[in-house]
Amino acid sequence: MKCPYCGSVCADDAQYCPSCKQPLNPAPGPRDDAEPEKRPHSRWRTAAAALFGVVCVLALFVGVYKLVMWVQNYQLNRLYTRGAYTPTVNTVEMDDLRQGHAIVFYGKDGDQVYLPELERSLTISGGVARIVVPDSDWFNQSVAGIDHANITLTPTLVAETGHKTKLPAFNFDIAVPESPLVITTPERDRTTVITSVYPLVLNVVPGSTVFINSEDVTDKVDRAGLLSTHVSVQPIGDNVITIIVRTPRHKEYRKDIVIYREHYDINLELDTTVSNFSSARTIAITGTAEPGAMIAVDTEYIPESLAVDISTGRFSFIAKLSHYGDNIVRFRAMMDGRKDASLSFTVRYKPTLADYSAKAWKMDYKQLSQLYEQWRERVFLCKGELLDIIYDENDGNTYWVMDVGTEGERQLVVLQNQSNVKNVTMGRRYLAYAHVSGQYMYMAERYPMLTCLYIDVAPD
Repeated sequence: MKCPYCGSVCADDAQYCPSCKQPLNPAPGPRDDAEPEKRPHSRWRTAAAALFGVVCVLALFVGVYKLVMWVQNYQLNRLYTRGAYTPTVNTVEMDDLRQGHAIVFYGKDGDQVYLPELERSLTISGGVARIVVPDSDWFNQSVAGIDHANITLTPTLVAETGHKTKLPAFNFDIAVPESPLVITTPERDRTTVITSVYPLVLNVVPGSTVFINSEDVTDKVDRAGLLSTHVSVQPIGDNVITIIVRTPRHKEYRKDIVIYREHYDINLELDTTVSNFSSARTIAITGTAEPGAMIAVDTEYIPESLAVDISTGRFSFIAKLSHYGDNIVRFRAMMDGRKDASLSFTVRYKPTLADYSAKAWKMDYKQLSQLYEQWRERVFLCKGELLDIIYDENDGNTYWVMDVGTEGERQLVVLQNQSNVKNVTMGRRYLAYAHVSGQYMYMAERYPMLTCLYIDVAPD
């Protein structure tokens, strides 16, 4: 190396010139750790790599999200297919007599189930969402030639967060329903009467067309669907009454009932004003027999009350009702050379609450258990907790088991219900007025049985 000041030759690593003593500053060489100058295309590569990384992260996030949602949807589908959330479809009778199906969904409170076929959203509350659809709603106005419809529902679950999940579709068959008809009177398809006119009471769906023995009686049906009318009953034996009901979107329904009225050699008929119920111990009986006939009463009555007009056949008498409940009244029309015409019917005697309760004895359980035969029809005030309710299919009666014991002593009586109260609550205390009618086998033991005419909740 030469000195830039004096031109002398110096060592390469000398710091000062040996001749002029001037400092020497050799140019530093390139350092190994020095960063090379970045070129433009290197910066683009860095940005591309960063963008690729972001894309990869987003793709991973979307993939994980889709996987999580797929798992959730899969689990929901399993729950709604064969798990705890599987929808149920059950047949129900609606308040207006129509038959329908109740569709019940299960799930989390606050979620909704949307049914596009019905254009309805159901909110799940208490773990369930329920909708009742009348069967007739699945059909058009005319159902001629149609037996059933196959229904497919495609529900969508809408979570509280707004997330929607398509639930599995499910199918069920709906048969074309028959036009509803409920006959209140008579109570049975075959009944025996002793009058020429008999009441007919029935209910249909409002808007139905009704025929009785081919006569259109639709104008007699009120807005609630109730029809109350009378039909003529001839003394020919069986009188067949045909009822036809046609309800829109329903099949026509036909019902035959038979009202039997015996044929007599002597014309004999009870007035339709004579009731089958009485709140007194006596009841007035009136009617018409063939002119010239005499009347004989075979059951208890007041002799001086019997009156017969031979020219017109009108007759009347006062019958006695000897016991609570059903009493038979029987009488005959008699004419020389002809077979007697006999009429027999039932009158139910139920005194008023005031008369009945005035005769009530205080409960004497020990004596009642022993003297139930001698004490038949004796009225008692029964007060206690209702322990059980029994429906006896053999006689069609409802029985209540009541504990009338005091001071912790259990004393059971069985009450046959003939009151106007149909619904009672077990475990609740009641006051009941009832008369002794025998014994009843309950839980392999016999207990006093009384017929209850009046019952109410016991005051606290």
